[in-house]
Amino acid sequence: MTPTESVTLCALVGEVDYYSADVFRSRLIGSLRTTTAAAAPVVVVDLSRVTFFGVAGLRVLIEAQVWAGHAGRQLTLITGQRCVDRLLDAAGDVAAFRVVTSLAAVVPDAA
Repeated sequence: MTPTESVTLCALVGEVDYYSADVFRSRLIGSLRTTTAAAAPVVVVDLSRVTFFGVAGLRVLIEAQVWAGHAGRQLTLITGQRCVDRLLDAAGDVAAFRVVTSLAAVVPDAA
């Protein structure tokens, strides 16, 4: 889903663990590999409906952050779930992401 021409949204629901991380990685990194002029400069990963978020998911986000930097794009996370926020807090500076509480913080008309 692309809420605007400048934002691509990747929304996750359920558990992000060792078993689901490969699907998450392929879709998220795939969207970041798009280098056409039409590629949105901001990629938002909505984790607000995630019920479990493991280290495998964190690894995907760190890898995506690197890809975004190489592509000149910005990765933004929507969090709010304790399982996500705790892992990001524990990772500290290793996982320094731009974090917002809603899509409206990135795309004001998306609320």
